[in-house]
This record gives sequence, structure tokens and C-alpha cells, in this order.
Amino acid sequence: MSFWDYYRMVEQGTLVNFEEFKQNSELKEKVKEGIKGMLKILTSEISTIIKFNSYEEAVWQLLRLNIISASLAQELLDIFPVINNIENADDNILYSMLVRIMEDIEETLIKISEYKGKISNSNSLQV
Repeated sequence: MSFWDYYRMVEQGTLVNFEEFKQNSELKEKVKEGIKGMLKILTSEISTIIKFNSYEEAVWQLLRLNIISASLAQELLDIFPVINNIENADDNILYSMLVRIMEDIEETLIKISEYKGKISNSNSLQV
């Protein structure tokens, strides 16, 4: 599945009110699978440019390389505990963080793509 397939799975959770989200176990499972898929893609993309042992370490390395901003680093550090414990996440916390999770992972992937494009372009300019 592509990033956007997983993104749409998570997005479905944002299209209902909290009560419906809380009561619909099938939807919650779909949302959780979407988040896991988005994280898997993010992990894969990060690993193409750095080696890391934890998400926190990856965030700090991306920040040091100026791939992500300090504010995005903080956002990622805020969402990772929820994502890492997604199976046990409180419905209220998970629901309230869906948009943040979607946007932060998407923005990080865009920043990584831009960084890889810069590296690729700078390598192709060498004679």
C-alpha cells in the first residue's frame, strides 16, 4: 500500500465525531493500521538517509542535518509515544491526535524528499 492509502485510512477517523469513533471498533482498527502503515513508510524513508535505533534518535539526527525544523521535531516527539503504544492508546487521546499524526508524518516525508532531491541535485552537478 502507498502512503496515501494509509493516510486515507487514518483520515476516515477524522470524518466522524468522537462518539462514533469510540463506538466503531472496526474504524478504530482501520485507523490504527493506517497509522502503523504511515509509520512504516516514514521509518523506511528515514533509514535511506540515516541509521537510527529509536524514533527519538532519528528525530534528533534529522534536526541536526537541518532536514526538519525544531517545531516539527517537537511535534514528532509528541506523537511518537502515542504511535508506539497505539494498541493501548486511549480513544480520546488517539482521536484528538489523528490530524497531528497525519500532518506531522506527511510533513516529515516531504522534508526528507526535499533533502534527498537536494543531495541528488548536488551530486549530479559535480563534474
